[in-house]
Amino acid sequence: MHGIEEEGGGGRECGRAWTVDPAYGRGSYWCLAIDDTAAIAVFDLLFSEAVSFGAVVSNFFCFGSYGRSMIPYFTPLLGIEDGWETGTLLGYAWRAGMCREVVPPGERLTVASISLLPEGATRMARAIGADPVLLTAAIARLDGAHRVPELSRLFDEVKAAKPSRTVAEAYYRCKVMEACALVVSWHEKSERGGAPQMRAVDRTSFNLACAFAREHLEDPIELEDLCRVACTSPSKLASLFRDAEGTTPMGWVRDRRMERACELLAGTDEPIAAVSASVGFSRQGSFSEAFKERFGVTPNRYRMLNQNR
Repeated sequence: MHGIEEEGGGGRECGRAWTVDPAYGRGSYWCLAIDDTAAIAVFDLLFSEAVSFGAVVSNFFCFGSYGRSMIPYFTPLLGIEDGWETGTLLGYAWRAGMCREVVPPGERLTVASISLLPEGATRMARAIGADPVLLTAAIARLDGAHRVPELSRLFDEVKAAKPSRTVAEAYYRCKVMEACALVVSWHEKSERGGAPQMRAVDRTSFNLACAFAREHLEDPIELEDLCRVACTSPSKLASLFRDAEGTTPMGWVRDRRMERACELLAGTDEPIAAVSASVGFSRQGSFSEAFKERFGVTPNRYRMLNQNR
């Protein structure tokens, strides 16, 4: 992957991490092996030229949240041709053999995933009180058409997390177990008559609204703006967000504003006023109040706690 290995798990305080050689692009790859039967991985890669990679792999089960540019790699395996703007949940069983892919330049590849060898799936299923067949069947049902808000949020948390060295490995072990429990719970509930899959046209409307919001976080955004770009009504859009994300369209926008604010506070030295403007607040005071209400600390305090991690 033209990677340069980092110490300390690249800031995650466990596992192994690499950054892409600047001569080939940018991004990072991190993974943590768990008892030699499971692994959790996060990567965000963007190459400036075509690169190839490959490996001989064993039989294993995998599930996770995949960015839209990753979808073409799963079309032959799952038949999925398009994904969700906010991350597509996919699960599959991989047969032992050679895995080789060519990655074109300019396509951002983002993934947070969990892999289980057969003995790892058995061990994890027993840990959550489920039959191994139930766990693997639940993983296989994640075909890209379903939304499981709790599972999506878990993978988002894993992407953003930087636990302290003392608890880092325990944190990720617990997340693997929690993810397995959530996918089994979703599988059992939906088998008893849960929410239907979202239609492709509705998924497109949802993606358009999300993409517009992400691109205009610094601007005033109204529900009418989202409905216009999504070509749908306020009630329909509210229904789509409720089913897909468990929140309202404007609640989702507020979450993304706060998410962006956290990234800017931890990753840059921009003044608080500039951060506030970057996430759509006209007054710094209003931003600070909203931030503290959400996270329990002021923006300045959050920066102090996170910038040097």
